[in-house]
Amino acid sequence: MAKFIINKIGHDKDLETFKSEKITVQYKLLDRLQLREALKSKLVEEAREVQKAESISDIIAELADVLEVVDGICKAYGILHDTVVQEKEKHYKARGGFEKGLYIETIEMDEDNPKIKHFQKSPDRYPEI
Repeated sequence: MAKFIINKIGHDKDLETFKSEKITVQYKLLDRLQLREALKSKLVEEAREVQKAESISDIIAELADVLEVVDGICKAYGILHDTVVQEKEKHYKARGGFEKGLYIETIEMDEDNPKIKHFQKSPDRYPEI
């Protein structure tokens, strides 16, 4: 079994998704103050992902997670605000928002799980333990 440290806020539907992918999740629910702090950290994380994104579609996907800064970044990349809003709505329908305060601490999966490659390719973000 492979186990990865996640230590970040998750989308509301992540538990369902991980379960359907046969991934075991250790998590806790955050209180209001913890949720606020976790969301601030998530904003910084997503802003870093915008900085690293190279293709316009990747930039659009990351901007969907950081609508607070959409206007300035959209001007810089010439992306229409409505395009980002549509992607945000798509993400919300598929994964949910962040209202529940779900904080994923670790995930565990079999070595032959196809999702393992996603986590292994980013050991700085998802250290294997």
